Amino acid sequence: MFSFRTIRGTLTVIITDALIGYLVFGVMVSNLPGAPAWLAFNRITGNLMLLAFILPILFSLALNKLYSYVAFMIRPTEMLGGFIPSFFISCFFIITLCFLIKSLSFIDWKILLPVCETFLVLFIFRYFIFYKLKKNRVRILILGRNDQTQEIVEEAKARIYRGYDIVGIITAQKSEVGNDFYGVPVLSHIDQFCETVRNHPVDCIVVTLRERRGQLPFRQLIKLKLAHIRIHEGSEFYERAKRKIMIDEYLKPSWIIFEEGFFLTPIHGAVKRAQSLIVSFTLLALLSPVLLLVAILIKLDSPGSVFYQQERVGLHGRIFHLLKFRSMYQNAEKDEKPVFARKDDSRITRVGRIIRRLRLDEFPQFINVFKGDMNLVGPRPERPYFVKQLEETISYYDLRNDVRPGITGWAQINYPYGDSLEDSREKLQYDLYYLKHYSWHMDLVILFLTIKEVLFGSGR
Repeated sequence: MFSFRTIRGTLTVIITDALIGYLVFGVMVSNLPGAPAWLAFNRITGNLMLLAFILPILFSLALNKLYSYVAFMIRPTEMLGGFIPSFFISCFFIITLCFLIKSLSFIDWKILLPVCETFLVLFIFRYFIFYKLKKNRVRILILGRNDQTQEIVEEAKARIYRGYDIVGIITAQKSEVGNDFYGVPVLSHIDQFCETVRNHPVDCIVVTLRERRGQLPFRQLIKLKLAHIRIHEGSEFYERAKRKIMIDEYLKPSWIIFEEGFFLTPIHGAVKRAQSLIVSFTLLALLSPVLLLVAILIKLDSPGSVFYQQERVGLHGRIFHLLKFRSMYQNAEKDEKPVFARKDDSRITRVGRIIRRLRLDEFPQFINVFKGDMNLVGPRPERPYFVKQLEETISYYDLRNDVRPGITGWAQINYPYGDSLEDSREKLQYDLYYLKHYSWHMDLVILFLTIKEVLFGSGR
């Protein structure tokens, strides 16, 4: 079933927005006074020009986070707060385009009306999505009360306008009945499970019970499932809601083995590799003047080489030399053991701070992609010194080494730059989600969001 909470759903909305914009904007522009014949729908030149107009609209919406997977579930007032700046950004780019292209000089300021009407139709489309999701909000009953329950409650409360409504909690401890758990009522003991479900109609039951032997009402749960009530294991629901896999003492290797996902076919691998090579070559060709300028600035700013090589752990634990533009002073770690780079690190040069903020220091890694050390998208490679420590401390950390690392990844676009053990643990949860759910369209979304982050993000 289609879901706006999935990456595929995000891509579907982007494509739908493009089609809506193409039709609305195309009809309005082609009917402007003085519009040339080549700007009609039945002309190739007209279609290409209309696409050139639509791209700034999609870009501005993405810039204001209106294509994140939760953007379709925010309140209309919040949505409007993203649409208004998107409208002005689009107008700036489109008007600039009209003044630069002589054949579009007939348009001038008249273009504002088609842009306005396009945004109006797109806003109505988003409001329709919001209305459908709000009307079909999922009513959840949680079976169990523990730390996992807390995570799910906090996630649902943060998205009260985004599709979740927790009815209550059923506990295995009678002393907890009647209390509140992070604002959610503990309705009953597990012995009153059937009666509680009858009195509180729900769409979904999330099971977070740790000790299930002799406690879990299997027969009743099966009957409810046959009655079209969805039954989810707690970690599964957490994964769907948070887009990461919870790592705790209850995550068993058997779950990873038997759970759907964590499977990359040779065809998937070949497509991913081809995608990495094509995009890397294209970006290097387009950005070569910028990269040359960065290299010159690095040489002028501080003595030392332009590039910095560092050992990293790659596919199957193989060590390779990762290339970066040098952003620190030469020999910054000469007399000390490796440490995580910090945001306010005194070893970073003046130019280094700029290129790190814009992530330009990462661009030489496209050479690593060509050499086969890395892919475009995948878990970020870490240094051997840190990998050894993290594998000893964090369960399943070694699974990252079973795929080719990437220049960017799911963890990089979902989690801010971190330099602690807890940060590494958090990023691993996103990496495992990527390993489980890899697809070509997920890679495209990651690339798109990475480009947005490079151009307009907060950087490191």
